[in-house]
Amino acid sequence: MAVDANNAPDATWNTLFTKHQNLNQRLIEAPAQNHDALERQIAEIEDDLLGTPSPNLTAVLHKLGMLWSVELFGIDQETEEKRLILEDLEGLIQAQSELLGA
Repeated sequence: MAVDANNAPDATWNTLFTKHQNLNQRLIEAPAQNHDALERQIAEIEDDLLGTPSPNLTAVLHKLGMLWSVELFGIDQETEEKRLILEDLEGLIQAQSELLGA
């Protein structure tokens, strides 16, 4: 996602999303004793992201992924439907990007 410094909501989203990605990477690399603190920070950032207007459809996709992250590992019908919705949205984003030449 490109950052547009002239658009404050986009910049806010992008800043929060970058922090979220960095914290998740740190969590992967951190020793077990640091996981609780990092998970609390991630939860706070996720709350902020969910409360920030989405600047584009990719942001909406990320929000749904955050909301459903734990629920996407099952084998029941509801889980499969959520995965299909995310795949549909991802396909629509890709098609739109191709149409726009991005």
